[in-house]
Amino acid sequence: MQVIALHTRLRPGLEAEYERIHAKLSPEHEQALRDSGVHSWHIWRDGLDLFHTVVCDDWDGMETAMARLALTGRWHQVIHPMLDMTVSQRGPLPLVWRLP
Repeated sequence: MQVIALHTRLRPGLEAEYERIHAKLSPEHEQALRDSGVHSWHIWRDGLDLFHTVVCDDWDGMETAMARLALTGRWHQVIHPMLDMTVSQRGPLPLVWRLP
């Protein structure tokens, strides 16, 4: 299992729209994410900065599986224009410490 961290940034003025879209994610999209090995995906927002943590079986495998779906193309057409894609990081996060 992998924990992936993403940092993206919204374009100014799109905060409410981004949250509205995510408040009603389609059951089809949620199921596709689960079927592709995503166990959880959390997004926090601080102003325009979005911080994501994704727990999945295999990030690259998930991206490949999701890329094959038409709904992913539609999703990217809506979401990607909302983001400043110059800020984006990802990678498996090694656990340093946790409070048991």
